[in-house]
Amino acid sequence: MISSNLQAERDALLAKLAEIRNSGPVAPANVKIHPDFLSPKSWMLIQTDLPMKERYLGLHGSEKYRDWEARIRRRDQIQELEKQLAIVEELIERQANMERLFTELPSSIDCGDIVEVGGQRYRVEDVGFKYLRLVDPDGKVTRCEITQAQLVGKS
Repeated sequence: MISSNLQAERDALLAKLAEIRNSGPVAPANVKIHPDFLSPKSWMLIQTDLPMKERYLGLHGSEKYRDWEARIRRRDQIQELEKQLAIVEELIERQANMERLFTELPSSIDCGDIVEVGGQRYRVEDVGFKYLRLVDPDGKVTRCEITQAQLVGKS
């Protein structure tokens, strides 16, 4: 059973990602704002394929500077939310797989139990590593492998 809290968290993260993506353009990976090496009061984009003229942002606080700062912030927010989403989806997957790990195991055979072997019922007198010592209703003792016996009743 998958936790409703995890499903709600996944839905909230997906909604937040969509909201950020719809709020404006997102900066490409690795694009950063750095001071212009020719004019220290001016800023420019680095690690981008944009033409040199479009890399220049002007003074700190200019419209172009604020636009790229917002794009970079959106990119960083998206990257963080995607990491969180991956963690939540991993937890959801683990919970889905957990059900098969904790399924009820078949009952073990103990002394005094009733088993059926070859269509006949026996009472278990002793349980070994691989074999059972069985007693039929007439008191006759026999032996069989544990895998051959089917549990009919617990003592």
